[in-house]
Amino acid sequence: MRPRSLTSTALIATIVITPIVTPSWGQNPAAPPLNAKVQETLMGAYGGALMYMSADGEHIGMAAPKGSRRVVLIDGVEGPVFDDIPQFVFGAVQTSIQFSPTGGRYAYVGRRAGDFIVVIDGKEAGTLFTSQTQQSVSYNNNQGWKFWFNGDGSRLAYAALAPAGGSFVMVLDGVKSPVYRGIDFRQTVMNAKRFIYVAQTADQKWQAVVDGKPGPSYAGVTSLTVTPDGAHYAYIASQSAPTGGAMAAVVVDGVEGKFYFGIGDLELAPDGRVAYVATTNRGDGDRRGGEAILVVDSAIAMRVSSSTPIALQFANTIRPSFRSPYRRIAWSPDGKGFAIIKPNSPNPGVTVMVNGKPSGQTYLSADELLWSADGSRFAYLGTSQTGTFAVVDGQELPFSNISELQFSPDGKRYAFRAGPGGSSVVVDGKEVSKAIMPINGSLRFSSNSKHYAYGAQTSTGNAQAFLDGVAKPTFLGNFVPQTLVQPALAFPEVFFSPDGNRIAYAGRKQSATAPSAVFVDDVSYEVRGQSFTFPSFSPDGKRFAVFTSAGQGLALMIDGKVLATSYVYLLPLQPTAARFVDNNTFRFYGIKDNQIYRVTVTL
Repeated sequence: MRPRSLTSTALIATIVITPIVTPSWGQNPAAPPLNAKVQETLMGAYGGALMYMSADGEHIGMAAPKGSRRVVLIDGVEGPVFDDIPQFVFGAVQTSIQFSPTGGRYAYVGRRAGDFIVVIDGKEAGTLFTSQTQQSVSYNNNQGWKFWFNGDGSRLAYAALAPAGGSFVMVLDGVKSPVYRGIDFRQTVMNAKRFIYVAQTADQKWQAVVDGKPGPSYAGVTSLTVTPDGAHYAYIASQSAPTGGAMAAVVVDGVEGKFYFGIGDLELAPDGRVAYVATTNRGDGDRRGGEAILVVDSAIAMRVSSSTPIALQFANTIRPSFRSPYRRIAWSPDGKGFAIIKPNSPNPGVTVMVNGKPSGQTYLSADELLWSADGSRFAYLGTSQTGTFAVVDGQELPFSNISELQFSPDGKRYAFRAGPGGSSVVVDGKEVSKAIMPINGSLRFSSNSKHYAYGAQTSTGNAQAFLDGVAKPTFLGNFVPQTLVQPALAFPEVFFSPDGNRIAYAGRKQSATAPSAVFVDDVSYEVRGQSFTFPSFSPDGKRFAVFTSAGQGLALMIDGKVLATSYVYLLPLQPTAARFVDNNTFRFYGIKDNQIYRVTVTL
């Protein structure tokens, strides 16, 4: 049993869409018509063009032929004509038509003769480089080039070659920086209103440039990281030691810390605190064969040797197939708390330390350190010789073989799967179901934390949706999973409304001849098709929309009523491509007669 979804494309790619039809359970009746005002706005011809969409789904762009030349259309409006709209810049990065996440701004590069020209919001903004100056650049040193927008599009930056070639300037909000020998595009970050990049000066030194102001120069600058709100940044700076060799220090918000013979695994907390692993003698400068220390907020939190593993994993484990990145420390969401896994050397096993104090018992290993969203609660998985156990707020729970450990959004509740194969569901320390074989990744809380839901196989070949531990009297559909839309698009086993008070799921009534349907609060919406995708509740949760297969195409169904006009395909470049934009307006991109339309349905 798998999540329900269909028709997909890569985020930036030539569109190739293949509809996926689920097995039929019987002939569905025709749904009543949807009476609504429909406005179709032509976006351009379908086929033969690269297509791009903003992250909010509000804007679409394509690089299309115009006679013997090429032109970019943004929401159906043509920009300047060029000989070519290059898909790659500096030979490495796919860059055609980049949108700001919101705000509707965009930028791309067009080539006219030997000039490669930046276009911003439909206007030519200057030459990025020429065919001649481009030859002075080593592509291996310039991977990561792109346009950098902040979230609302109010700031934009990009790097251009200096007129003489062989060097760069950074253009931030239309203002050029001094000329740099090089810029590390992989260490260039635009977060909120803060813009930081790492540049090399003529003397081959490196410096972090923060909102146009260069910092101290070093032999090297690595591991630049910035908090999501842009308030804090940190990096590792290296320089030659007076006695030979190299030394490194962590620089936080421009303030240089203590130098060590080696530093790695830099972690930046949301409040600007840092943690890292440092070595204290030249013999273990590569952190092999000697002692190292874990430094948290300038204090030594742990001493370890390189032969003792201290890497840990942490994150919300709502998707069991997803493994969190290896990190040395798990910060609380506000950065004020932290947890680490401390080896019990020379004794076997480990102890999880929270703010410097043991949490729970010792275990052979620990994994998936997890804070609640408000930072008030903490949980992890501890493994012993008898199994893997959930430890919540320092207390080991009497269930083994744990997976999908998670807190509710308000942090007051928790849930996980337990037992062989994850056959039981445990919520708030109580087993709510047993031996029903929950579907992997289906366990979840509603946004208001009042409800929990999952899908589970209850008999051979059939599964049911469970809400608050109670099985719904219907079977869930067995749908081919969606894999190509990024981020992935899925119709989960139980789909909550934004306020968490309503649910929807796809399946059929418990009858061999029952047609496929979408159930909203247990009300059955039956249609002729057998496939469903792009489920969407209105912001107030009062309306529900989904697309269903309709003959040779797809049709929009809202509250059980189907729009008369169907479309051969949707254009699902983003999961936001089909959604309610307000409580009474639904917007999507449909394809018919080889044309792409933005379709606005007003109820």
